[in-house]
Amino acid sequence: MKKNKHKLVSIVIPTRNSAKILENCLKSIKKQAYPNVEIIIADGKSSDNVREIAKKYDCRFFLYNPKIREIFFDAPHKINYGASKAKGYFMYWLDADMELTKNLIRDAVSACEKGAGAVIIPEDSFGVGIWAAAKQLERRCYWGDDTVESPRFFKKKVWNDVGGFDLSLGAGANDWDLHLKVKEHGYKVSRTKSLVMH
Repeated sequence: MKKNKHKLVSIVIPTRNSAKILENCLKSIKKQAYPNVEIIIADGKSSDNVREIAKKYDCRFFLYNPKIREIFFDAPHKINYGASKAKGYFMYWLDADMELTKNLIRDAVSACEKGAGAVIIPEDSFGVGIWAAAKQLERRCYWGDDTVESPRFFKKKVWNDVGGFDLSLGAGANDWDLHLKVKEHGYKVSRTKSLVMH
């Protein structure tokens, strides 16, 4: 069997009752130009059909419902757990309501091959109506601003070196804290031209 020359990218998605939005996310992953991807779903005991959708798209599915205080978000816990199951050389975490543009993973891998340890993927919004347009304007104002944007794509070694998310943090700021840790460890942070739709 011929060995795949493309290093594996593990994509971790935390879910809970996310069936209505998850399938479009998974479809966009399956349409990626980059050919070697595994998808890991870390699910908090969904009561909808998340498991069936995950199976349809050949995801690795794990139940993980951490017991945490109400003021804490559970997504960082699920992402850390999913990352611990990841087999890839690279790791990328997504929200279930995100959709990837076709060349996104290829561009992020390329950035790492050029020396980045972590990669920021600019977000854009989609939808219909005034609030969707306002959200799109807000996100576009953040493009290029390292005080707002933070990396979601990592060499797995870098993720492990910085320890993933600090689970002692409460409601939010986990991604910005992770960004600071990456910089403090001396890793280069790059960004893609490709967007993720959120």
